[in-house]
Amino acid sequence: MNDDQTVIYFAPGNEFKEAQFTAENTRKGIKEFLLKYSSPTSLSPKARPLDDFVTVISVHAGSAGEQYIREFVSTSDWHGKVVFVTNEDNEHLNAMCAADFGIIHDGQMISSAAACHLPTMGVFNMRMNDQYYNELFNRWWNDMNIIADNNVYPEMIGGQFWFGKIADTLGEWYLNPDTRYTMIRKFDSFVAEGMSYKPIDRSLVSTRDIILSDGQAYDTYVDPFTVATNKIWEDMQAYDMVGERLHSHEAIRARVQI
Repeated sequence: MNDDQTVIYFAPGNEFKEAQFTAENTRKGIKEFLLKYSSPTSLSPKARPLDDFVTVISVHAGSAGEQYIREFVSTSDWHGKVVFVTNEDNEHLNAMCAADFGIIHDGQMISSAAACHLPTMGVFNMRMNDQYYNELFNRWWNDMNIIADNNVYPEMIGGQFWFGKIADTLGEWYLNPDTRYTMIRKFDSFVAEGMSYKPIDRSLVSTRDIILSDGQAYDTYVDPFTVATNKIWEDMQAYDMVGERLHSHEAIRARVQI
């Protein structure tokens, strides 16, 4: 790959059902996007050739998701060039840094994408009742959106994840190069809150590196799922408190009327 290429980062998920859920609609969405914006199929005379677009598929080595998506790509008509990377030797992080936009199924990788300033669609295979409770109590499912309390990274849940919406979102981001910067500005300082590391004692350490010169590193003490769960629990408690207050006010008004 070279610096002039447009790179789409796709993480289909580690589980078989996750990859199965994301594969076909992503393939169709990327194909529709490429047909509209790459030469020779684009109506634009300034469209760049298809070879200037690359889809990087990130998989967890040895997972059921990796096996499924590799077989799927080999037997399906995946439009344009495809490159596979794995979690080994941090290939997936290198691909995030090189990519222009991403499509990621759930998981902790969305936090990594935010840290790499990668515009990302969050994809979630959620049942209707789970989606209902998520909307009732929290509104967001992506842990970074929860922390920022803002729909920074668009979430496509269940039936919302279809190829037309994928193609339109990719096209919108492709035509607006500032998307990367406008998204990360919405996160402001929330990225630091989402990182699962203990703060370093700055009275003892002055280096800016995560890995210290003596070989020590930050101690991991929570993962992004824990961050999201704690936030959801806080919102649920706040919701219940509001309900209790409304109920008590109604009881007071009833006594006053009596």
